[in-house]
Amino acid sequence: MNLSIIKKTSLAFFAFAFLSSCTEQYVYQNQDFEDAMSVEATLTNELKYQEINISRTRLVNDTIKKPESGAKVTVVDSDGNVFNFDEKDGKYISVNEFKVEPNKNYQLKITTKSGKSYISSQQVLTTQNTIDLEAKMAEKDGTQGVQINVKSFDPANTSKYYRYEYEETYKVQTVYNTTERVELVPYQGNFKMIIVPAEPNTHICYSTKHSTGIIQTNTKDLTEDRVNFPVRFIDKSNYIIAYRYSILVSQYTQSQSAYDYYYTSKKMVDSGELLSPNQPGYIIGNIKSTSDSSEKVVGFFEVASVAKKRIFFNFTDIFPSDDPTTFFRKCEPEEIQFSDIPVDNYKVLSTHVYIGGGPGLSPTSYWMVEKQCGDCTTFSSNVIPSFWEN
Repeated sequence: MNLSIIKKTSLAFFAFAFLSSCTEQYVYQNQDFEDAMSVEATLTNELKYQEINISRTRLVNDTIKKPESGAKVTVVDSDGNVFNFDEKDGKYISVNEFKVEPNKNYQLKITTKSGKSYISSQQVLTTQNTIDLEAKMAEKDGTQGVQINVKSFDPANTSKYYRYEYEETYKVQTVYNTTERVELVPYQGNFKMIIVPAEPNTHICYSTKHSTGIIQTNTKDLTEDRVNFPVRFIDKSNYIIAYRYSILVSQYTQSQSAYDYYYTSKKMVDSGELLSPNQPGYIIGNIKSTSDSSEKVVGFFEVASVAKKRIFFNFTDIFPSDDPTTFFRKCEPEEIQFSDIPVDNYKVLSTHVYIGGGPGLSPTSYWMVEKQCGDCTTFSSNVIPSFWEN
């Protein structure tokens, strides 16, 4: 590659895409720790393999989930149908696909390997709805960005309580499209640098992230059961919308008891009183022990109708007069003189990729950039999602 084509002011759109999202950590003492069953279960009206998570509560500073292994897990409906669940990868997955149907009661039953038994209250499917999504330019706390709203309407005025989850997928494009790479190989009792073909398709990738935390709204104080809820705001300078972005939103219509349980859980987390399913907070759900009436059980067995919607947009769809490249950090090429670097310090090959050498330079001088500038597979995936639309 000729040095003249190296864009020293090029901008990278990764902006730490390889970093995982963070949540605030609450610090307090692990006093009076009590081991308890923890259950997370939301069955829906989707025809699919339903999932139930069963684990044990753990100390606040213990980040490793402790699954409850070897349990017998079933869901029984009011018609006497039994849906069995098998343990797989730390979860309990239904043996067969099924969906929750209207006008039936559903009840969760658990028997642990030690012989303890648990049962939930009976739950019925909530009102089924449809949703729409809107993405528009907006301002929040003095910052311009994209506001994504969920819209729905229940003319029967029977829904009222809603919980949301979303999955966002975005296109990542590196500034440099690398076709070659530098490799260190043994040579005459020492090492030498050679140029070899780079892995294909490292210029364009797709990253997916899931929402975290509890996202809810309700219409109980409105005259109409009409939702226009801001589910996601994205700062204009956020790299995830630099090219093309997609979001899939799931709206769960909740019963009032399920809504109240999640709402209380969120309040306790936000106040620092609970890091569920960790100690020390405890909220009474709808699952109890049939072996020991005094035993605490954390969690809720929920039956909810779900509506889903996906949309796509490009940066220029929302901000047609703006250039997204002005928002992201510069990606500066570096001239690496390998002849001056001891062999044991060649770790630069694990952090940088080759983009060429300039005319007149010694054979051991290379122009390189950080991997995120030229190899998106270091923090993302180059596999195009099956649902992706250009």
